[in-house]
Amino acid sequence: MKMNMKKILTIIGAALLMLTAWSCREQSDQLMAYDHDEDLVFGDAEKSFAAKFQVLWNGMSQYYALWDFEKEQGVDWDAIYDEYYPQFQALDKKDKVTDDELTELLKKVFDPLHDGHLSFSVTNHTTGSTVACQPEMDRVKQRADFEQSSVQPSLAYYANVANGKVETDDNGNPIVLEHSTDPQALVAELTQVPGKGIPWVKAKIQELQAKSSRTEMEDFQLQQLNNLMAGLEEAAKNPQAIPLINALNSLQAQYSFLNIPGFDYIDPAFATGQGISVKYALLKDGTKHNIAYFRLSAFFLTSYLEDKECQSLFNMSNAATQQHVKAIREVWQAWFNDVQRLHKEGTLGGVIIDVRSNGGGDMNDSKYMVGALVPGDYITFGYQRFKRGTGRFEYSTLMPAHVKTMTDPHETITEPIVILTNCQSVSMSETSTLCVKTLPNGKQIGKRSFGAICALTGNDKHSFNYAGYIGVEGVTPVFGHVPSMASFTLQKTLVESTGIAPDIEVDLDLTQFSATGRDTQLDRALQFFSTGN
Repeated sequence: MKMNMKKILTIIGAALLMLTAWSCREQSDQLMAYDHDEDLVFGDAEKSFAAKFQVLWNGMSQYYALWDFEKEQGVDWDAIYDEYYPQFQALDKKDKVTDDELTELLKKVFDPLHDGHLSFSVTNHTTGSTVACQPEMDRVKQRADFEQSSVQPSLAYYANVANGKVETDDNGNPIVLEHSTDPQALVAELTQVPGKGIPWVKAKIQELQAKSSRTEMEDFQLQQLNNLMAGLEEAAKNPQAIPLINALNSLQAQYSFLNIPGFDYIDPAFATGQGISVKYALLKDGTKHNIAYFRLSAFFLTSYLEDKECQSLFNMSNAATQQHVKAIREVWQAWFNDVQRLHKEGTLGGVIIDVRSNGGGDMNDSKYMVGALVPGDYITFGYQRFKRGTGRFEYSTLMPAHVKTMTDPHETITEPIVILTNCQSVSMSETSTLCVKTLPNGKQIGKRSFGAICALTGNDKHSFNYAGYIGVEGVTPVFGHVPSMASFTLQKTLVESTGIAPDIEVDLDLTQFSATGRDTQLDRALQFFSTGN
């Protein structure tokens, strides 16, 4: 069958148009290994901003799990390439590119995307610095309630028996337990608590200096204490958690013979993501008593509650580390035991799980929180699908999303369960929130959550999920962490970048909190237990 010349010219024209459109997107139609340090992929990016952009753009094309949603939101990834690739090429023509210039251009590229977990770091080879880009955090910082979430929840007001908000034991003591392995808290304890650590050192130096005459041993002790203070001042010049803790541990070992109270070894694992704060209190309000409150700063309970995890993560041969692990366990165990006991007795008023400003963590923790209150092997909180091919729209089918429940015998809690959230309740905090909202006795109170539910994984899952890392953090000139899945609610809606809206919305009154420590969001939860609304 013959084609007429007009039709032939039309086909050729369309082919040339397609070729022109794609010719500027180098490697976009080639299968490349973006998940590890491969010179073929990252070599040119060492000294070229345009090459860095190509790596990230192509890596996202291959790994990102929300392209269909982005298309619905009006995001055209090809158009983004065509608009911004020339701008990265223009950077290559400059002798010096400031970190601010690079950061702003990266934001223009990635801010239109909606996945809350997306994060990128790019080396500025003209300055030697590394700049970061996390689109969702940029959006959250613009929220009216962001300032509220910068305040860490506290039980100081409620631990005061005079305020009538806390249950007491047989001796009249408030039933409040808390412990922290957060590096900031540990350093604060070392530097601020009277009679311990640095305050003890300073007081001892003043005491020795005030003596009109000193023994030879006292002169030696004074000299060593002054040397230690000089070392501490030097260590404080780099306040980042890991180098600071390494420096403090080195000084602790060097001057251990001084027997300084509270100057203990700090496990470096606490500074590499495993440091947490936990709080338990038995509260009351109105007609309801025995409300079991538990506050968790990050979902890493499994690291402390399971012996195998403790041995693999922490230096369990160290006495101070052992005490920290034991203290975390005791706080959680007290909460769990009281919830179970009071429920059996029929005197449990309800449960509060506080995940405000909780950045997420290990999904296995589900069995120690919401999973410790419900029956069955798992909780189905929504649906999920995975990136299962290198094509932009190659996904798995939609499948139910589960988290584990506790396998040890436990009661099914039928009393009201409230989860407190704010705009920095992220990831596993949001999964826990969805779990609570599946329960007939569950309620979310506070502010809308962050909006980052699509779970992150490493490259160990890359053989069957096309997601994980773009590059190697700290090694390749660009690095991206891309979620391995798209997560949906039970209603099959995507709340990524939107967050989970509370059943009862209430602001944290910053003025009142600053003045008295009173927490208006916690008060609203207590009111709910009393009134049912």
